[in-house]
Amino acid sequence: KIIKRPMDLSAIKKKLQANHSPFYTKSEEFVADIRLIFKNCAEFNEPESEVASAGLKLEAYFEELLLNIFPEQKFPSHEDDGQLSDDSDDDFVAPRKKRFKERLSSS
Repeated sequence: KIIKRPMDLSAIKKKLQANHSPFYTKSEEFVADIRLIFKNCAEFNEPESEVASAGLKLEAYFEELLLNIFPEQKFPSHEDDGQLSDDSDDDFVAPRKKRFKERLSSS
């Protein structure tokens, strides 16, 4: 699939710095961006890949820490905000590993 709302740690780092625009004004925005990274990771990588597995483990650890630090607070994700666009199967892009294999087999 094509990732329609890309997010990475360098973008989050920039948004954590007050001298950059845009920057985070609420903790909910930060948490939603972190969750978006995990969502994109799960969506783009093959489920049985090392990257997808590591992403799931890191996501579980992040959610555990978040619950320990903010036990009373519920953080919305981008999906709760309605900001994510609709993904369709027409936008399919093979994960990197598959694309590489396909290139090799078509040569």
